[in-house]
Amino acid sequence: DQTASVSSNVFNRISPTRALQLNDIHRIGILRNAVLHAIRVKGQNAPILDLSDMGICAMIAAVSGGAKIVTSLESNSGQMPMLAATIMQLGNGLSDVQVLQAQAEHISTEHILGGAAEIVVAEPYYEIFEGWHLQEALNYFYLVRSLKSKGLVSSSSLSVPSQAFVMACVVQFKDFYGAYGKVGDNDGMVAGFQHGAVNFHGARYHTYDVSLPLCQYQYKRLSKTFCIAKIDYDGNNPKLVAVDDDGEGWACTQFERTGTAHAFVCWVDYMCRTDEGRYLHENGDLFDVISTSSSSHNQAVRKLDEAIAITESIVNDGTKFCCFASFGSDPDGIEDHSFAFKMK
Repeated sequence: DQTASVSSNVFNRISPTRALQLNDIHRIGILRNAVLHAIRVKGQNAPILDLSDMGICAMIAAVSGGAKIVTSLESNSGQMPMLAATIMQLGNGLSDVQVLQAQAEHISTEHILGGAAEIVVAEPYYEIFEGWHLQEALNYFYLVRSLKSKGLVSSSSLSVPSQAFVMACVVQFKDFYGAYGKVGDNDGMVAGFQHGAVNFHGARYHTYDVSLPLCQYQYKRLSKTFCIAKIDYDGNNPKLVAVDDDGEGWACTQFERTGTAHAFVCWVDYMCRTDEGRYLHENGDLFDVISTSSSSHNQAVRKLDEAIAITESIVNDGTKFCCFASFGSDPDGIEDHSFAFKMK
């Protein structure tokens, strides 16, 4: 039975983390509304290019939006491209949707149905970055920017999502702070065994992120939420800009609760243009938000170099916590982004 075979294949390939996203009705609903809005603006014959693994937006465009010219670019080298094709073409009968297994840098307009895409879409989701949503947002940005520079995506195209805001806050997170660090005594000894090699990495957790589903942990938010970077996917020249609140490149927030600051948490809020969105943009467009701060997503947690006692006086005197975010300039060449922190 073909249907049973498709269901079994899907079940075996979908992780619990991914299943939470796919069953998030709010998330899928906003994606659907945003894709349908783009099709209403551009028309059902506008070429559509889906840049996410699995092609969920491509399926929405074809099934719900009646789109006629749809290409799903599957860049994963594992089983995901075949799974995407199976779900689309066998599970949903979308034989006209083209599933293209290739890296973005290897394709040209002749590979995209209808030529340069007028609508570019993504959840964004990439199997290799599963649970790492900042990396997904950045990956989509680099893909869109590159494809627009080569003319594979039209400069007048609409993107779903349209923008992304990298949001953050400071939290008290004692269990995390104790778990991700050095072990043993001053010499790294535990029960007579040397843990120096482990401590080499444990001492560096303040330099890179940990992906955690924070809804499963006990933590306390200490600061106000603040934005540290903005990503624009629309337009001829997509932009990635770190927020500069003080004229020196630092994004800042204030504390609103006492406690001990152990970690910095960040997530991504995707702005999706819809017909009846809850948020009004200054240009008159309406938007809804898909936030990776929800329980169906993991969040990126960065350990602070030193725990900071947040007293009543710090809360009341307006002391600020500041983040300097930079992208593509990690001195160790490990991460695409780096964060520096200070109090002022």
